[in-house]
Amino acid sequence: MQIRKLTEQDARASVLASRDAFGGPADGTANFVNPGIHRWGIFDGDLLAAKASDREYVSMIGGRPVTTAGAAGVVVAPEYRGRGLARKVMTHLLAQARHRGAAMSTLFRTAPALYRSLGYEQVADLIVGEVPASALRGLRVHPSITVRRAQVGDTAAIRSVYTKITESGSCLLTRTGPGLAASDQELIDSFDGITVAMDQDGSMVGYFSWHRGSGAGGVLAITELHTLSVRATESLLAVAGSFDMVTPTIRLRTSGTDPVHWTIPAAGWSVSDVRPYMLRTVDLANAVRQRGWPVGLAAAIDITVEDQVCPWNSGRHRLEWSGGEARLISDHLQAGAPGAVTIDPRGLAMLMAGDVTAAVLRRAGLVAGGGRHDDEVLDAAMAGPRPAILDEF
Repeated sequence: MQIRKLTEQDARASVLASRDAFGGPADGTANFVNPGIHRWGIFDGDLLAAKASDREYVSMIGGRPVTTAGAAGVVVAPEYRGRGLARKVMTHLLAQARHRGAAMSTLFRTAPALYRSLGYEQVADLIVGEVPASALRGLRVHPSITVRRAQVGDTAAIRSVYTKITESGSCLLTRTGPGLAASDQELIDSFDGITVAMDQDGSMVGYFSWHRGSGAGGVLAITELHTLSVRATESLLAVAGSFDMVTPTIRLRTSGTDPVHWTIPAAGWSVSDVRPYMLRTVDLANAVRQRGWPVGLAAAIDITVEDQVCPWNSGRHRLEWSGGEARLISDHLQAGAPGAVTIDPRGLAMLMAGDVTAAVLRRAGLVAGGGRHDDEVLDAAMAGPRPAILDEF
């Protein structure tokens, strides 16, 4: 069998493979060749036996951009399942992603055991929740806030609000580059409406994008709600609640880290869907260099990594932190040197995403060796916002 990059001539076969795996229509071959998507396939002669796509994204971690390979569309034809082709095509994808400069890879899992065997681990959830519109009664637009429908001229400010959210979080995608970038008009046209909240000085302090749905008694679907102040949150939720006579249910897509839950005044919130998000380190040295770190941390730790899928990460390393920067010095330790912390690739993924303690990873069997000082250094270095995701791919 041969692994190669898919071309426009493979578009039809690729779409049909996706239909067999995920359902959906058998069309969608337009724009198959995209500079931000690298599609790989395993062929048995002329037959497409398996495929996977690497989407060029950027994740914000520690307040800095980290080049990311968004793995998607992993498919094995029914007649070829059970032969290890998914692992083979994903291993090839990761090697090629590193070659193009990706430091990390992320995906929404459909087969947890497969992806864990490849070094991915769950770091976040995309959560879809529902709340009765009546639960928002009592909220009012704050006197200092003006709400209005967004226009094309507002898109720069909308993006600025989202950027501020990503910079203070972990793992959210930047929506820049060829993978997620949209024109101003495309952004406005993507929703039935985008409602913005403006402060007294005319600056945008929040927005929510929504779809009205059809007919009375339906659902108001809020794709995302981002605000920079509680007044903006309450004001935008008041607008959403004003639909209660015609759309008694509000469906909200959230990362689970949004403060919206602290603002809903009445009961009724329920989770209708959870989509687990996984991460793995593609290039450890590159990820250490790109990721942001605590400014006040000055420390070092010796680690050992054994990564069979991405063998370039394997070895004995020293991690050093100073002034918000970090570097990885490879082959620092002598073979069998005492004191080195051994980190499994899955544990490495969770540490790089942040908000997990070494003690928890030890109980999961993903960290071993070293001592209390090593754990304290890891906890200080990897502390930070809980990882989150809002863009599905």
